[in-house]
Amino acid sequence: MRPSAVSWLTVLAGCGLLGACATGGAPPAAAGAFALAPAVREVAAASAPAAAERPLRAYARTIHTAGTGPAGGSDVGGRQARMPDGTLASVTGSQAAGVFGMSRALGLCGLVALRLDTALADRAWLPGDPARAAELSFVDDAHAHAEDATRMSVGALHVEGTPCAPRPAQSFALELTARTETVATTPPGGGNALVRARYDCLAAPATEPASRLHPSLPGVMLRVECQRTTTAGGASGQLGYAWIASGSVYLLTGHRGRDIAQTYVYTDVVVEP
Repeated sequence: MRPSAVSWLTVLAGCGLLGACATGGAPPAAAGAFALAPAVREVAAASAPAAAERPLRAYARTIHTAGTGPAGGSDVGGRQARMPDGTLASVTGSQAAGVFGMSRALGLCGLVALRLDTALADRAWLPGDPARAAELSFVDDAHAHAEDATRMSVGALHVEGTPCAPRPAQSFALELTARTETVATTPPGGGNALVRARYDCLAAPATEPASRLHPSLPGVMLRVECQRTTTAGGASGQLGYAWIASGSVYLLTGHRGRDIAQTYVYTDVVVEP
């Protein structure tokens, strides 16, 4: 596997979103059951959004990246499902410059991942039904490279305000502690990290038609900007989201860091009738 492939894997893993992929001396993350820590599950359930009127089941998007080095792009296809406890399960398949990856995640209404596994793959594909993410044969699958994988788990979560019910001009905040283990057989090799991150978010003054993000999205959306601050070794930056009211879910629209800028363009969405 090329070193560039491993570097791209860490981007796919959500390091830019969680600031949790730097190497360090913290103990490796456990490779146990694909589930949230009990304390995190309790906070996530209390913050879960109201039932969606028109759930968003699948999407396709192109990520345009600019920064140090040549500009590039990647294509991502994803499916998602709301779990009984209110958490959002999702699976993705990705492709960038001939490198393929896949992921499965449990998250808070599309805003942040709270449990995340990623791996390189032989081709672009989706690893399975998101509602059965805990049962997926993930990095052990014949199509995945278990030697080039990342596992992340949030061990502590604190919520201020109502992140999964944003209102115009209102703010909210999240604080989390994430432990990540990266396994790689090619340079620069694997590593692990324990990173604390805070998200300070502010909603736009007014809603706008969700069709501005994609013509198939019904109703309205509310744009939200979040400033992420992390401990040393993490990745701070600015994140842009669109809260899709009918689906009670966030879609990521942009990411700006010290040496990177990403724009997310949605090329397809599948919404329940």
